[in-house]
Amino acid sequence: MKGFCYRCGIEDELIEGLCPVCYAMENPLIDVPDIVEIEVCHMCGSYKRRVWQNPKGNDVYEILDEIAYFATKDNIEKHHPDIDVEIIPHEPRQLPGGKRSRVEIPVTVIATGKLAGEKQEREEKKDIVVHLKMVQCPRCSRYKSNYYVATLQVRAMNRFLTDEEVEELDKFIREEVAKRLEKDRMAFITKFTRLKEGIDYQMGSMGGARNIAQAIKARYGGKITETAKLVGVDKDTGKNQYRITIVVRIPEYKVGDVVEYNEKLHVVTSMNENKLYMLTMDNRRDKISLSWNEVEKHTKLVKKGDECSTSTVISVTKDNIIVMDDETYEVYELDKVMEIKEGDKVKIFKKDNVAYFIGKIEGKKLIFS
Repeated sequence: MKGFCYRCGIEDELIEGLCPVCYAMENPLIDVPDIVEIEVCHMCGSYKRRVWQNPKGNDVYEILDEIAYFATKDNIEKHHPDIDVEIIPHEPRQLPGGKRSRVEIPVTVIATGKLAGEKQEREEKKDIVVHLKMVQCPRCSRYKSNYYVATLQVRAMNRFLTDEEVEELDKFIREEVAKRLEKDRMAFITKFTRLKEGIDYQMGSMGGARNIAQAIKARYGGKITETAKLVGVDKDTGKNQYRITIVVRIPEYKVGDVVEYNEKLHVVTSMNENKLYMLTMDNRRDKISLSWNEVEKHTKLVKKGDECSTSTVISVTKDNIIVMDDETYEVYELDKVMEIKEGDKVKIFKKDNVAYFIGKIEGKKLIFS
């Protein structure tokens, strides 16, 4: 509807009593402050939106652009949902002040669209400044003060961890921590301790410690136990505060080890996070599976697989094979429990001048059936 604009007096199509130009002046597409402030950790580079978060970029200028972008975005109020906004960070400037000096980043905001009642799209441009307030985030503050809420202990059942196992486990755990930190900023390691019986990690996150314990169990098998200790009361909420200790016990055994169970000899064939699998070392080769609780209580290591003798098959019949020990040249007759041929390499276990078939060697693997 045409009429006279009450602001400038021009005759035009009116929107709420104003001509399009005056309406645009009185009704901007967006509101954004001239100065926006955002907290940035001077130690780790994380920044606070609603919560603290790690930057996605790696290059320092990419990180500063990211911080300026989100600081601006979080402070823009659009007056219509269909308005498009472009945020363009410019070169940052550092103001005097030393290590924790304030950094400011000029940003241009361009809004395009129209409000209800307008027929034509319009564009608005505004230059603002983002101030980076350099602080220490809660995670870094806690990390520096050796804060922890969980202790992760890694042990082996009925024995100490070997140096090789410690090295392998420590590498695996630190890789898992790096993955977890992408989702849980508190899943850091505060302290690492090497003990004769195993390794301990003090961690800043209960969830992180539990997650990594499950990862160890999934890869190596074994069992997990958890205990909690009351350490205080939160002053603000009045809730009890606890520290937990999670113990992961990896299996005593490895594939190929000879184990006694129910007064019979068995060879370990495989394992997973829940069970140990074995075969009886007789011509029946019965399959046995045990939970880790049963393994710890009711089995006993007889001999490690890598300590058992390697032999060469020198003769094969329908029901038997004859093998010769590669070191002692002693000859033994064994039940034929799997498909095998002359010249094959096999592992055998010897006890009281009796030899038992463990498995056939193929490359670096033991084949059991």
